[in-house]
Amino acid sequence: MELSVPDVAEVIANLPRRSRVLDCGYFGWRLAASCAAYDQRLIGLDRVEPPGRPVDTSFSRMEGAQIDLADDVGDLVVASHIIEHIPDPVAFVAELVRVASPGGLLWLEAPSELSLLPRSSDDPTDHAFYSFFDDPTHLRVYTPGSFYRLALTTQCQPLGVGRSRTGDIPVVRMLMRKPLDIHGQPATRCISLLGVAPRPVARHAIVIRSI
Repeated sequence: MELSVPDVAEVIANLPRRSRVLDCGYFGWRLAASCAAYDQRLIGLDRVEPPGRPVDTSFSRMEGAQIDLADDVGDLVVASHIIEHIPDPVAFVAELVRVASPGGLLWLEAPSELSLLPRSSDDPTDHAFYSFFDDPTHLRVYTPGSFYRLALTTQCQPLGVGRSRTGDIPVVRMLMRKPLDIHGQPATRCISLLGVAPRPVARHAIVIRSI
């Protein structure tokens, strides 16, 4: 079942005030304005800190599937256009879940299989991204089904999985919740869905509870 997933700014707007937002590979503090507008605390995660850190934000290192943060610290963990660069997506999502607080949210976005179809520019010096293959560090695309399976594989509840577009690129988004009874990193399991009863997707549960 495909469902629309709210933009990350809408999710931030619906969080309780002073929630902790962790932004992985955050494109130079791109969520700072939204977090400031709704009085949220932003922690940027990346290999190297970019210049211009906004007031009331902080930074921690992230290298591959390793995040230099304690367990259970993020009320919202954002990974936008990161997972398509990661060789082991299950280990990466399990690490995202580890740093999310019990009952916290995780918001993921990645290019979908439809991003394989557009013709790229004939000009090799064109800096635009038309096709998934324009980025030489991309490893794989995702579908709504693969995102759904990642949620179940890491024991999370998918709240919404669906298609969207970011610029000219077709993408898949997912909003999921870490269970209240899981602390730290979840045990993972391979989910094929063969012989597994479908797990319902919650439609309107984007507000986290205060921890």
